[in-house]
Amino acid sequence: MKAHFETFARYNAWANQRLYTAVAEVPDAQYHEDRGAFFGSVHGTLNHILVGDRAWLTRITGEGTPPASLDQILCEGFATLRQARTAEDDRIVRVVGGMDEARLAGTLKYRNMRGEDMEQPLAQVLAHVFNHQTHHRGQAHTLLSQMGYEAPPLDLVYFLRD
Repeated sequence: MKAHFETFARYNAWANQRLYTAVAEVPDAQYHEDRGAFFGSVHGTLNHILVGDRAWLTRITGEGTPPASLDQILCEGFATLRQARTAEDDRIVRVVGGMDEARLAGTLKYRNMRGEDMEQPLAQVLAHVFNHQTHHRGQAHTLLSQMGYEAPPLDLVYFLRD
């Protein structure tokens, strides 16, 4: 399991870097424009991915301040969001790399955003973290395409070949 999750941690960092490079070409007004996506804009969508990662990594590590809501804006501008994304991707790679098989086979006890006590297998939580990123990156990818920008291939197979 460890090698599997380490691959996904590196893949997510790779995919985020490619997506953010493409998004850097979008003028600020379009980047923030509400386009009817679940989190409104490209910015809202990318921000939400970071919110989810911070919430889960805080639960997993016990370190950091969890976001107050799933749509909390963590960074107003693209440049600061990009820096935060890169730092969070590095953190994910480090956290996953620091886990052993016993930890991955264990259970995570945490409190959700409603304050409810929860318990889930850690491997399922990590699978959700990576699936969540992929899901919302796909939404941002679609928004780029709809605005007429070239959206890079982000499929796992491209990462594995790279």
